Amino acid sequence: MTYQLLKMLHVAAVVAWLGGSLFVSLFLLSSQPQEGGQAPKESRMLGALRRWTLYVTTPAMVLAWLVGLHLAVTFGWFIMNWIWVKIAIALALSALLGVQSKALRRMAGGGAQRPPLIDWYAPFTVVAASAIVALVVVKPF
Repeated sequence: MTYQLLKMLHVAAVVAWLGGSLFVSLFLLSSQPQEGGQAPKESRMLGALRRWTLYVTTPAMVLAWLVGLHLAVTFGWFIMNWIWVKIAIALALSALLGVQSKALRRMAGGGAQRPPLIDWYAPFTVVAASAIVALVVVKPF
């Protein structure tokens, strides 16, 4: 029973993390830097998204890491190769959230610079999540 609860908690945290990351990706992609400030509606959305990222998305990422590592240690998954590929992909997704958070901070501070590789944030998140699901379900190696 405990295993199912921990697995459910891990999956729920991952869904919140990746959902928040996708939303940030799409917001950054759709927001065009403007000279002289932002439209009031976009400014309110930016503030709400920064708070959501700080209080929901980032803690969900931390929870996903903690529960996932606990499960891996408890059930001895570190001897299997698929877990190392999953960890590498999860590290890349964690780094992406850091890049996105930095871009939101810059935008809130009036920065008009377009984040690098912004067009790839959302597709990378979807492909990476799909790869992790395939690794967990199939355990190919």
